[in-house]
Amino acid sequence: MEADSWIVCQLGAREHYAIPRALAQSGRQDLLITDLWCPPGSVFSSLPSTRRLGDRYHSDLSNADVQSFNERFISFEIASRFQKQSGWKTIMARNDLFQNLAVTQLEKRFGRGRDTGPNSIFSYSYAARDIFALADSFGIEKVLGQIDPGPEEERNVAEEHQKHPELASHWQPAPHEYWSSWREEIRLADRIVVNSEWSKECLLKEGVPEEKMKVIPLLFVDRSKSATPLKSESGKFRVLFLGTISLRKGIARLLSAMELLKSENVELLLAGPSEIDPSAWEDMDNITWLGPIPRSQVAEVYQSADVFILPTLSDGFALTQLEALSYGLPVIASVYCGEAVIEGQNGWILENLEPETIAQTIMRSSHEYRSLPKIQANEFGLDSLAEALLKR
Repeated sequence: MEADSWIVCQLGAREHYAIPRALAQSGRQDLLITDLWCPPGSVFSSLPSTRRLGDRYHSDLSNADVQSFNERFISFEIASRFQKQSGWKTIMARNDLFQNLAVTQLEKRFGRGRDTGPNSIFSYSYAARDIFALADSFGIEKVLGQIDPGPEEERNVAEEHQKHPELASHWQPAPHEYWSSWREEIRLADRIVVNSEWSKECLLKEGVPEEKMKVIPLLFVDRSKSATPLKSESGKFRVLFLGTISLRKGIARLLSAMELLKSENVELLLAGPSEIDPSAWEDMDNITWLGPIPRSQVAEVYQSADVFILPTLSDGFALTQLEALSYGLPVIASVYCGEAVIEGQNGWILENLEPETIAQTIMRSSHEYRSLPKIQANEFGLDSLAEALLKR
């Protein structure tokens, strides 16, 4: 059996396939099992109304052994839309479908004999329970990629919704079964990868054993050399929020801050889908909602702003702050997420999430952003990721 041979089970394109890419580059990946995989020129990548499938591929894995279930998952998504199903029921059904298909593939591979199998299996949280149960029966190390801070985050978000009933939202807490399945994943996992100290702190509150956890930050890629800032025709200081517009991301606090800044030469760009009714800001002249942004246009949006803001109540890391820094944007960041900002060098850290503090920090950034060194976050590339994963 090859030393440190891994199978990665990944539902979705999280982190642009950073885990399998890092393992493949180090020669340690045995197999990637994923829901959708659409190389350029494939039948699925050219289907009408499926542009997003173009993101379900990475050239770093062009020679990798990849098992996907394109037909099953495209059929699942079409059926869900036709039946107008969404929310937690659909999320859990998708997770279950992926696990069932992955387990079937793993049983075939393990059936050839353990001498041909991997030493370790990596799977992201909420779609790992059945995969880990099978791996456990074969004595394979199980590594869980915890994507968020877990139940503690949900409690924080629920409290925020209670504080802001005026902001209509379709957010709902996860059902009991969702967390029961997650706790079984935690029990089965030999190691748990979390992407920030904030996530680790939240998971400790939930009783996750500290000795199982290891903090490994998200992959950072420097795009600044190819970034071309676009000047605002309005002449206003542009603050960008990019991501799901939700109470968890601090939108209630940010809207109140912009109300305080209505007489200032500041414009907030909201880019992304919204969980709340857009009427909450449609009468505010200093806010522009760009709506959901296709991946192909994300660079242009980043380059059109002066600073990026992330007033999140809770995020495992928040990849958007790394993306913003990579395009040369300084970041105004919450403390309740991954640590990417160095105060006074590549941005500003919010001492708290009160609207007054957010407004004051925005105004401070408008005076200081041109003079910042704008250093990048500590570069954490594929080599560093592979080393961190492989180190016991």
